[in-house]
Amino acid sequence: MANYVRQMPNDVPIYNEPKSYGGYTLFAPSFQNRMAWLVDMKGNVAHFWEMEHPPGLNCKLLKNGNLMWLGRGPNILQGLNASADELVEVDWDGNEVWRYDDPRMHHDFEVLDNGNIMIMRHVELPMKIQKSLRGGVPGTELNGQTYGVQVREINRNGETLWQWNNWEHFDPNNHNECPFCDREIWGYTNSVDVFPNGDVILSVRRMNSIIRISKKTGQIVWEWGPEHLLGHQHDVSVTEQGTITIFDNGLHRRIHTPGVDHNDTSCFHASRLLEVDPGTGDIVWEYIDPMHLIISNFCGSVQKLPNGNYMACDSAAGTFYEITPEKEVVWKYISPFILNIPEKFGWSLTRLMFQAHRYGADFEGFDGKDLSPDNYEWVIQKKCKEDDAQEELLKRRLEMAGY
Repeated sequence: MANYVRQMPNDVPIYNEPKSYGGYTLFAPSFQNRMAWLVDMKGNVAHFWEMEHPPGLNCKLLKNGNLMWLGRGPNILQGLNASADELVEVDWDGNEVWRYDDPRMHHDFEVLDNGNIMIMRHVELPMKIQKSLRGGVPGTELNGQTYGVQVREINRNGETLWQWNNWEHFDPNNHNECPFCDREIWGYTNSVDVFPNGDVILSVRRMNSIIRISKKTGQIVWEWGPEHLLGHQHDVSVTEQGTITIFDNGLHRRIHTPGVDHNDTSCFHASRLLEVDPGTGDIVWEYIDPMHLIISNFCGSVQKLPNGNYMACDSAAGTFYEITPEKEVVWKYISPFILNIPEKFGWSLTRLMFQAHRYGADFEGFDGKDLSPDNYEWVIQKKCKEDDAQEELLKRRLEMAGY
């Protein structure tokens, strides 16, 4: 149980400043946490926001310095993973300036350059389609119902400008859910991003697939993943170079096919960081931790930074890495926030978070903002004291249980 209760003496055990991009990192611990934290490269808190509801799941900074928060309030669709019911924008001081309420949202969103927002929703599948589905564990529908995924572009007035339904474009004979996963959602999707030409790209986790959708026609114009042994991936993101990055979790990864060179990908249980050229389908950069320390069955993110480095979030461990193109780790941060896991997971503690996002020191949203760590050092100390009390409680429970 040591991995669940240890408190690291140094939140930043690695920092090679000359080789690092620098800047500030935004993240929000999961479950009942309601805080978003912005930390500098030394792990000091530069700013934080306290929200009304827990994350459901992502949060991001806008160019004006405001925080956009996908929240998990009381009106979510109960029983579906990563459900959310509010998208809230707050200013630097935490004052609400805009909100959009929809109990069908989940996981992720993307704010476009024109201010519009791409969101994802869960919608009940027509029963005719549901009966034709393959894959998944039979009987694991939600009260007999399977949900599909709908992608919407909305404006700041809450109006729907564009909409795409996965069940109108997926083929039940070819788009099959993982046989080890539940069937409450067909085409379980955990991230959305947009290319400069407007095309939408999605991470379809349980199909081990990345799909690109033409914004003009709504047709799927590119699929990638199963042939490269993706394992229930997260966070497909478009880079400035037009490539895409993927956090390949590695869960339920397909076994190696004899006679096919998969670069031994299926010979281990670990996560991969990938950069892929969508024009050719080639993997142009790949990172697997030599000691398999980056391994997260769920959540996770990877971001290509302006200096060519990559920042990864190992969500299960609550640990961030900055890695050079030459695969040298030049920064490592371990979250000090240890939270209770909900009862359905058993009683334990976790550092879990959905994703992390790096913003350069020259990010325009920081103009005129006070990022001095002296303002918030006490908050970290306060939270750690609360965590220590939780750790002591867990230790006593383990001792009573004979561990």
